[in-house]
Amino acid sequence: QMTNSLAWGRGSIIVDGGVISVLVIIGVAIGASVAIEAFAALNLIGFGALAGLVGGLANVREMAPLVAGIAFASQAGCRMTAEIGSMRIADEIDAVEAMGLRSIPFVVGTRLVGATMCIIPGFILALITSFFVSSTVIRVFHHQPGGTYNHYFVQFLPATDIFYSLIKATVFCVAVTLIHCYYGYFASGGPVGVGRASGRAVRASFVAIMVLDFMLTVLLWGL
Repeated sequence: QMTNSLAWGRGSIIVDGGVISVLVIIGVAIGASVAIEAFAALNLIGFGALAGLVGGLANVREMAPLVAGIAFASQAGCRMTAEIGSMRIADEIDAVEAMGLRSIPFVVGTRLVGATMCIIPGFILALITSFFVSSTVIRVFHHQPGGTYNHYFVQFLPATDIFYSLIKATVFCVAVTLIHCYYGYFASGGPVGVGRASGRAVRASFVAIMVLDFMLTVLLWGL
């Protein structure tokens, strides 16, 4: 149930559509943005069709994992902090402990497992969407040869890069989940305290994503 809630949301697709819908929309935006900027820069020297190398390199290594982590923090992370914070101020967590259950595995563990199961297929779907949109922008709107684009796209997109990119997105997801669950678990001060905890969790998760991104990039690809 937790995985389904995180993936697909509980209500309207626009207001609360879950992580999957957000990642797909982000994939469209990132794919189009990377294609437009890459073409604009390379076309100055007559190499517009080589924009595929930017889509296969920068998009996979940096842009997609970063944006996925930020989107997850903004969408699912805030929800986790608000839910757990509401449970804390309503004494629901104390009630769980009174029943003899360990509250951290019950409250945090389920969300951590659900988030991990959600981000992996969601991120892969977002990557595929961004690849398709980038190719469409270059070939259809800028009238560049598809063969040249696909050639350089494949040449600069080894399978290991996709695997490493998935590792980065998963690490970001785990870090965001732990940070937001921590702030929600120790929230206090009523509804106002829950709101403050959500804001602090978002700021902390954004900083953590940037630091982890630099560390993982150096670790996986080197300086």
